[in-house]
Parts: sequence; C-alpha cells; structure tokens
Amino acid sequence: MTDGADDIIGWRWLDVRLARRARRQASASLVPSRVRRAATAVVAVVVQVGAFAILLCGAWLCTVRFPSAALLPGTVLLLFGVLTLPRPPALPRHAVTVRRADAAALHALIDRTAAALNLPAPHIVALDDRFAADSGFAGLLRRRYLRIGVPLWAVLDPAQRTALVAMELARFSGGDPSRTTLTGTVERTLATMVSIFEPAADKRLQASREADVTTMMAANPQRIGQQHAQSYTNLVGDLVRPLLALLQGAFGLVRLGYLTLLQPDAFQAVFAADARAAAAAGTPQVRSVLATRLLAESMVTVLRRDARAGDRSGGAVPRDEPQAVVARWPALAADVLAKATPSMPERCEADVTRHASPLAVNPPLGRRIEMLTEAPPSLPANVRTEPQESAETDVELRPMYRRLVRDLRSG
Repeated sequence: MTDGADDIIGWRWLDVRLARRARRQASASLVPSRVRRAATAVVAVVVQVGAFAILLCGAWLCTVRFPSAALLPGTVLLLFGVLTLPRPPALPRHAVTVRRADAAALHALIDRTAAALNLPAPHIVALDDRFAADSGFAGLLRRRYLRIGVPLWAVLDPAQRTALVAMELARFSGGDPSRTTLTGTVERTLATMVSIFEPAADKRLQASREADVTTMMAANPQRIGQQHAQSYTNLVGDLVRPLLALLQGAFGLVRLGYLTLLQPDAFQAVFAADARAAAAAGTPQVRSVLATRLLAESMVTVLRRDARAGDRSGGAVPRDEPQAVVARWPALAADVLAKATPSMPERCEADVTRHASPLAVNPPLGRRIEMLTEAPPSLPANVRTEPQESAETDVELRPMYRRLVRDLRSG
C-alpha cells in the first residue's frame, strides 16, 4: 500500500486517502464534543442490538418447524451472531499474573502511585516480554489490570518506573469511550465482522483445500474425478469472493465511521491521562518513558549487544545472575536516549507519519511526546521515588530477568 497505508477498508484508492487524513488528524488539536459522544453511543447501541437480533433470529430459524429448509440460514445467522456478540477482552494468555505475596515491593509501588492519583489500584498485575506497558479492563467482571513488559521495566530508573505506573493507572480516570462498557466492545465487534469476510482468510482456506486435494490425488492417481470436483469448488469460490469483498468493505466502512466518531475523544482521554501522570510523577519522567518506548528498536539492540558481551566475558557476568546484567541497562538506556534527544522532534514526526491510522484508538507515541513538550511546565512530582523499593522489585523479577537475558543472548 502506498504512502504507508495498510488495509483499512480493502479498497486501495480509499485506503491511501484515509491514511493521509489520519496523519493530519493525529497532529490536529482535538476538541471534546458532546454531540460526537452521543452519536458514538447511538452507533454502539445499534451495533450491539443488531448482534443480539442476529443471534435471536438465527436461533428462531433453527427451531421453527424443525427440521426444515430454514435450518441452514438459521445456523449461518446463529454462528455469525455468536462471533459478533459484544464481549469484553480477556487478559492475554502469555501474560504472567503476579501475586502480591510474590512481588510485595511492586504492588506497594503500584498502590502508592494509585493513592497519589486518587484512583483505585488494579485488581490484576501482570508481566510479559514486550517492550511496552498497558492497562485496561478484562473479563466479564471488567477487572482492572496493569500489564508491564519486563524489558521496558528493566531499562527504567526508579523515577521513570513510578512515571510508567502513573501513566497507565491514570488511564482509569475515565473519559475514554474506548474503555466504557457500552462503546468499548463495539470496535472489537466490528473488527470481527470485517475479519470474517477477509479475502486473505478465504485465500488461505482455498490454498489449504487445494493442497489437501493434490495430496489425495497423488496418493490415488485413479481418482481423477476429484479434479473436476475441485474445479467446481474453485468456480463457486470465484463467484462468492466478490460478494465477500463487498460485505467486508461495507462493514469496514461502518467500522471506519464508528472510529471516526470515537477516535477524537479516545485520543483526548489519553492526552489527559498523560497530563495527570505528569502532574503526579513529573513531566520530564513521563516524557522520558514515552521516548524510551519510541526508541524500542534501538534499546533492544543495545540490550542484546550488552547481554551477549556479558556472555563472552569469560565468567565476569555469570549466567545464573541476570540482575548483574540488568543492573547496567538503565545507564545504557539513558545513553541511547541522550544521543537521540537532539533528533527527537524529527523522530516524533516520523512516528506520527508511520503509525497514524483511522482505525487506531490510541494516539501515536510521537504525538503524546509532542503534547507533553507543548504543555506548560508542571508542578514538582508529588509521588515520591523509593530507590530501595525499586531495587526490591528487581529481586522479585529475577526469574523473568533470567529468561529475558537468555532470550537476548540466543536471539
């Protein structure tokens, strides 16, 4: 896709123009609008009611005058309704939940930061291997979770770790339509509808089917009739595929229209959360955390080089003491960040150009850094930094550090 546009709708000429508009929108000043919020809620209600209606219609067709010719369309509608039924997201399977008894210092830092923000502490604290962090609601009970990537945590100093926690907890302050019960699940529903009619999935299914038929014919050369059956199947696929593409484009336009309404308020909520975190943990610290995430590729390259150098040091850095390796990483990350500071405005602009999308519910990292840079200086941080507490979290995360260092050395 030209101009960095990905498959937004599936129609190339439209995707290119939408990508250009998204870049302009990401850099524009956002103004809250009650009318836009009301329209977003109305569309969400229509989509959710529609999903339930499809499910009920499918169930009715499957049971009326059973068995009858209505069973086939009823089954299709029933499956479609189940797939598109609004449901809350689940916590990713690869995330490791950390209990309070196993990471008392980490939970204490989170509780202290939540108290400073006057927000409830998350129900779940989880760790994974991403160079990122996020928070949100998971499950039918909408339990609050905070998910921290171990590589990102390892390269931050104590003040930056407090800022990272403050940034993610501040997202629970409300005002984000992408996280509410009504409007938060609709985007996932619409994305599911689009993926059902995804041409790429249809092509993968056809390729798999052709491979199975070819294998069967190779094993049974006399069954040439299978080739004719495959030809009929391909013909039906060629006739159905344009209809699937049309449906995918139609649902893509609905999703695009919904996100056009939701995106400005969702972006504004993220900017407000960053400002609140900056007031609590300090603007320089929050900005440095965002810049560190922006430089993720450079950071990981430096960490991999350092981990492998330690592995070749002839026993200077033992394999069974990963904290000896990780202890150097905040200084290495600070050095990378210092070298990139003069070019940070250009990097932010490039990040906005690369990641701005009309289908995004979070603004690009570069734009978040720009908003903090343009904001007036904040008051001193009111969340105290405890270096000893931060060091204790490193001891608690030692098993995760061991695996991280091992993966860096072998990867």
